[in-house]
This record gives sequence, C-alpha cells and structure tokens, in this order.
Amino acid sequence: MCFAVLQPISPVAHATAPVSAATDRQEQVIDRGDGVIVSQVSFLLPLPPNAPPHPPACDRTSFLRYRAADGPADSADADSVVVQQQGLDGGSMNSDSVARNTVRSAHDTGRKVEFWALARRSTCLDESTGFDYALRTHNYLDAVDYYFNGKPIDGRVFPGFRNSQDLAVLDSMGLERVLRDQYEIMLHEIPDQVVRQHKYVCTGISLGGLVTGFFADWDFGGGDPDASGDSQCAAYVAQDSMVSSDPAALENTPFLKDLTNALISPVNNVLKAVQNAGVLPRIFGDTPVIGTKAMMLYRLAGLAAYLDPGGESQLLAHLPHDPAIDSTLNFLFSSTWADFVTDGADGSGTMRDYRFTNTALLGELIGNTSGNFELLQQGVGALDGGPVRPKSFPNPGDATQIPLIGNYLRLTAGPQDRVAPADRSVLYTWRNYNNVVGVPYTSPGHQVADIRDVARQLASGSPSAYWETYFPLRVVLDIAAGYGGARTGDMANLRYHGLSRLKPNLVLWAGDSIVQFGPGTVFPVPQSAIVQTLPGYNHIDTIGAAAVQNNGQPDYSGRYLAEFLHSLS
Repeated sequence: MCFAVLQPISPVAHATAPVSAATDRQEQVIDRGDGVIVSQVSFLLPLPPNAPPHPPACDRTSFLRYRAADGPADSADADSVVVQQQGLDGGSMNSDSVARNTVRSAHDTGRKVEFWALARRSTCLDESTGFDYALRTHNYLDAVDYYFNGKPIDGRVFPGFRNSQDLAVLDSMGLERVLRDQYEIMLHEIPDQVVRQHKYVCTGISLGGLVTGFFADWDFGGGDPDASGDSQCAAYVAQDSMVSSDPAALENTPFLKDLTNALISPVNNVLKAVQNAGVLPRIFGDTPVIGTKAMMLYRLAGLAAYLDPGGESQLLAHLPHDPAIDSTLNFLFSSTWADFVTDGADGSGTMRDYRFTNTALLGELIGNTSGNFELLQQGVGALDGGPVRPKSFPNPGDATQIPLIGNYLRLTAGPQDRVAPADRSVLYTWRNYNNVVGVPYTSPGHQVADIRDVARQLASGSPSAYWETYFPLRVVLDIAAGYGGARTGDMANLRYHGLSRLKPNLVLWAGDSIVQFGPGTVFPVPQSAIVQTLPGYNHIDTIGAAAVQNNGQPDYSGRYLAEFLHSLS
C-alpha cells in the first residue's frame, strides 16, 4: 500500500509570493457554440539559453481554454478550473469532446467551470500548413499531396518528416519542461496561491495521469512546500490512468529508496547522455501504428472525413507505398495472421484494394469494430454497405472472455468482435455510433463516440493539432527513471511522494479498456478515491465520447467530472 509522505527538507521561506516567469499572454478565440467558448492561450516562456536551435514557436507554451459562454471572463472567478495533461502523442485538441462535455454538464448543475487542455511544448514542431490550406480550399487532397507528394502551397514545399537526428531540441522538452510549463501557466493565470489551491483540479488522460502524479510531487520552489505541485491543486482526476510518481511505493522504505536511487540514477544519466548524442531515438519515427507518419495518416483520414464525409476516398491512392505507412495499414486492417504475415497476398488483399467513403476509411482505421490496436480504438460505429468477414488478428474479440488472461488480451485489439470488408467491388459506408441497432457484432452500449466529432478534431490545423507529430520520448524516459527510484540529476526536484493521495481523487476507468485490469489491479487507487467505470468506453473514449449517449444520458466522463467538481465546493 502506498502512503503519502512529505519528505524531510530544509524549508525556504518566501518573503513574497512566487511570480510566474511567463509573459506576453495572448488569447485567441477559435470557436463559439453550444454554450462553450474555446480559445487558445499562449505565453512567452523561453527554453533555456543552452537549448539547441529551434523555431521561435518553441519559446512559447499554450493550452486550449474551454469555458461557459455566460461564465466569468477571469479564470479566477470560475467555480473550478480543470487542468489536464494529454496522453502519449496527444495534442491539446485531443480532449476537445470531454472539455466541452464537462463545461456543459457543470453548467447544468448551475456551476461555471473551465477546462484547460494543455499542449506539450513539442507541439511547436507540428507543421500545419497543409491542414490550414485544405480547410480553406475544402479539398483534403491538397494536404495529402503537400505532405507526401511535393505539392507546393503558397510557394512553400513541405521539407519532409524529420528524423531523430534532426530534433536535438527535444532534449530540452522532457518531463521537467512539461511540469514547469504547467506550473508557470497556473501561477500566471491565478496568482493567489490560496485561490489556486481551491480552484484548480489537476487531471490527466493515460500518460497524462502519470505526468500529473509527478506534478503533484515536484518541487518548484527550492524546498518551499507551498511551491510543490500539490500545493496548486485542490483535487486530482485520473482518466483511464493513475496519478502517482511512485506507484511501487519505493520511497516508503528507506533502504529501497536509497538503493533504487543509487542504481537507477546513474543508468538514467547514461541513457540521457546517449540520447543527447543522438544514439538513442528521440521520437517514435517510422514505428508502425504510433510513429510519425502513422499519426499523420490518422489526421489526414479525419480531414478527409470532415471535408467530404460521403465521397469515395482517394486518400490511400494518393499516399506513396512507404514502409511506415504500409506496415501501419497492414497491422490495422489484417483479418488473420496469414493475412498479416503476407500483407494481404494470401488473397484477402490490403486496405488499398477496397473502396470506402472517407468516413468509412476513418472508421476502419480507428473503430472498435474494425481497427486492430485497442489504445487507438473508439466506439464510433460500424462498417456498412457490403458483406464483411470476421477478424481474428491479433486475436478475436471473444478471446477476452478467457478466464484469467482474457482481460489482459484487451491490450491487443479490445473486447469487441471486429470485421473487415469482403467485397472489393462495392463502396463501403459507415453507420455512426447512434445507428448500430441490428448490427450483429456490436451493440449501442459499446458505441459511444460521434465519428463526425472525431473527424472534425483530427482535421484541426493551427493553432492546435489532435496528434503531435514529434512526441518526445525523453518524457517516457524521465517517467521510467522516476518510477524506478531516481531522485538525483533530472529527478532532483522530485522531492515528495504520495501527496496527491491526501486530496480528493476521482478515478475514471474506461469499461472496455485494458488499463483498469493492468495498472489498475497492480497499483491500487487511493482508498478514499471515488471510482467510476465508463460503460462501453474504449481508452480514448474517456476523452472523446459524444455529448449524448445511446441511452439518452450525457457523456459519462464529462458528467462524472462535473459532479466531482460540484462535490468540492
């Protein structure tokens, strides 16, 4: 069991309250509708002087601010402010649905709350020219051809996807940078520490929950407990995640604490030096399914489905036969192991051999009734328009019913039965989440996200993308070091442990996700936490569900979060 312990330190008294280093606040309204105002807020907060050369945009940090249209203009006057860290590869647009749903659900209870979807500094490297142009011309192929076929836009030619060697600046965008940006934003927007601790609720989806755990236990003020991350937060929410910097409770035992620090810190220092030298990868690169080009593929599929939802898709025909793209399509589309091993040469064909509307292509890539990677799945509906064949790669959905190991098989492709198209001549269409009654391999209770919302979010260009182009693996390396017990070097400011467990906690498990059966079983949630399961939700559905579910109820994630905020008053 993990106990919250404040480590013995030498307190440093502040004669005056700390002042944020962030300057040049800029706010731009980017959307109004359904009672919610969305704006991008950014600040000048330069990287250290010794940071490698970088674009000016990398000296700014930002977040998307969601608030009630009839709510206060000043965040300090809101009833609560949710501050959320994104998951792996997630940009701030990743949380668009849950942010809107939370603000609206809170409004229904008479409360005016804000939801801030933080953007990691690495999003400054996203290249949005193609998306911005296509959104103006309403032709998604303009973006596809810009990024992959050398099409110039306004005299600019896409310089190509960067590799790890080109991205030394990411060495300055590890966990400490992510945490410091959050702290400076919170400090700037609500300068009064007493108000901050009353208003702010710190949350995170997936990897963002882990980051939030480190934020709570991080020392931002040279040993002053009032400058810990926890002193800025009234409560915590884990969205299909856990909020902890020490899940194995190593810091509770002096011997283990000293031993793990002595073992892990030197290893961490070596790994950082190797990464700084460009030997250890800085990004996922050409990794199938989660790499640079794979994330661009999902964004372009969303752009096509947003701009021309019912048109026959030309996206795949305009994509080159690139190993990273083809391996991603092969993994996500394959029906059997033979299909996967032969890349469709067993007679089943590849995804490029079939005809889809743009919406159906997006659904085929990410839907929980079609896609083969659970952590990217959403319950967005089902394939329509032609015959289908069952999928058993990497394992059939009903394998998750096997005793003992079944729940852990959700990590591969989720618990839903999945299908693939079976006729190369017909044009496959898509049935949205609220139109699946009668589909034999799913049910309305497991379809929870509106594919039109997902398409709109994926289609976003500047100022905020749905997926990051270059997620910094330094963040993962830092988290691993902290979990392993490192408390010197880059982890020297991880001065406390378990502080988040002393505050109110809400844990939201996605009902169809692996997370509650993996980390949720091994690392217990705080005993006093409120725990809610979101029925039929996949991992990303935790932040991407439709405002109204098939049973007529509001999105469970936004509703439970709004109720939790109300309970804090």
